[in-house]
Amino acid sequence: MLSENEREKLRTLTVEVVLELRSAYLGTPGCNVLKHWDQLQDRMRIAARTTAAPEEWATSIQRALRLGSPSPRLSDSIVTLASVVREQRVAREWLQLVEDEYGYVMALARSIAEQRKEARTAHV
Repeated sequence: MLSENEREKLRTLTVEVVLELRSAYLGTPGCNVLKHWDQLQDRMRIAARTTAAPEEWATSIQRALRLGSPSPRLSDSIVTLASVVREQRVAREWLQLVEDEYGYVMALARSIAEQRKEARTAHV
């Protein structure tokens, strides 16, 4: 069973992957900007139910969103998440965390995205 500190770390790393997936998706021609959060959430949940590890989870989402090669930032976020999950040997627990807390993960991602947007706007 994961401690609250371990859960928080995995949540944070997962949110970073979601934010990088979002960025890649929004840069894709023909993406649905109005529904992108819903699409990310749906793909995230489906992948959590049908994969066995973060590497497969991220690949499944990338495939579903029809993304090309991952950016360096997306690559780094996936590698970091996968490394932590692998080192702690908690793939099953992490996938359950994603399934159980997808709403919270998405809320965190949206909040951070909004904060980053406001910070960019403030610098302009």
